[in-house]
Amino acid sequence: MRRLWARVKHNWPAKALSLLAAFLLWYQLKSSEPIVERVLKRPLEVIGLGPDRVAVGLPKTVVVRVRGGARRVENLRPEAVVAYLDLSGVKEGPFDRTVEVRLPAGLEAVAVIPARVIGVVDRYAQRQLPLYAFAPKKALVPTPDQVIARGPASALKGAAFALALGPRLRVQVYDAEGRPLEASARPEAAETRFSGPLLSEKTVPLALPGPPPGLSVVRVEVPRTVTLVGPPEVLAEIEFVAGEVEWRPGSYTAPIRLRLPAGVRALGSVWGHFVVEKVE
Repeated sequence: MRRLWARVKHNWPAKALSLLAAFLLWYQLKSSEPIVERVLKRPLEVIGLGPDRVAVGLPKTVVVRVRGGARRVENLRPEAVVAYLDLSGVKEGPFDRTVEVRLPAGLEAVAVIPARVIGVVDRYAQRQLPLYAFAPKKALVPTPDQVIARGPASALKGAAFALALGPRLRVQVYDAEGRPLEASARPEAAETRFSGPLLSEKTVPLALPGPPPGLSVVRVEVPRTVTLVGPPEVLAEIEFVAGEVEWRPGSYTAPIRLRLPAGVRALGSVWGHFVVEKVE
């Protein structure tokens, strides 16, 4: 111990000057490091909700602009930036909350887009739905033929069926008008067996009757065609699809209800924009 203390005291002024010079050099480098910014897209996480609640209407991602020293920003791993929404205390109903960001020390978030989120907390619900399967030029029968859909209660009210699409036959939940819903399905993907021609695809013109007496159409923007899925023998008889819309004065966007035979469904929903005037 005495020998160590003697070595420390030996020529201590030179050692102190060396230590001071190293500190000044470090401080100078630190103070001269340029400040830069970096933009990251991060998933928006939700905390503070019970297992039987779900937030509806949220963006899947937010954009975060981070500022700090050049080395820290350049070496920043995207997963170290956490954007989250704290919904503690929201049991059910609408909310308006600020998006919060957690960053490593020495960095700051100078902007978050969007900075605030308006949405609704809803109950989780589940329903059993029939499952259909479709792939181009294939006849498929799904196994199982039923799925359990789980999601916001408000969305599942209109759930009508589940459809397995694509090369991996991922299952998506739809309403009666063919619009995809914000709901998950169990199983998430379908197994299939072949059973001869089952479903086919056909694109046909959309026919829309005019408004009733007393109304005049100023402008209409609707799709020219509709793509249908159904038994090939039924699709062969369909030359066009008639649609129905609620005619009323004003400028509005509304769904077009399709008159389809049993077993035939449209791929996606059909909407139109209408400008209608009342005729005196």
